Amino acid sequence: MKKYSLKINGNEYEVKVENVNEASTEARVVVNGVKYNVEIEGATARQTSKPAVAPAPAATGLSVTPVTPVASKPAAPAAAGGAGTKVTCPLPGTVIAINVKEGDTVAAGQTLVVLEAMKMENNIDAERGGVVKSINVQAGATVMEGEVLLVIE
Repeated sequence: MKKYSLKINGNEYEVKVENVNEASTEARVVVNGVKYNVEIEGATARQTSKPAVAPAPAATGLSVTPVTPVASKPAAPAAAGGAGTKVTCPLPGTVIAINVKEGDTVAAGQTLVVLEAMKMENNIDAERGGVVKSINVQAGATVMEGEVLLVIE
């Protein structure tokens, strides 16, 4: 992890570069405590070689019978190990208010975050009840579609 102190237009920012994915030119950064996934402009992804496929062996009199795949069980809403349910941002915008704090018990349908997008306020509601495990944004933060706002366990 690399740390930088930046001053932009008189505003000071503490930037930590946590993880750079060289295969996709994406990086995980933290700016003043807010986490972002960013794309590094002008960078090129490192090419990885694909494994070569070996040719099939010559016929030996063996027959091959296709196997019918077995349907797997649907995944549980919460991942194993207590990872919880991630509440993601449905569209880009700015966080106006966070109506819960870590450790709060929430009910399904309860408004967790208020997001301003396209000059409209949008309520982000809990899909299920539980306890707020972590909050990944703060009021005033700009968020992108798909960004994890908070986690409910």
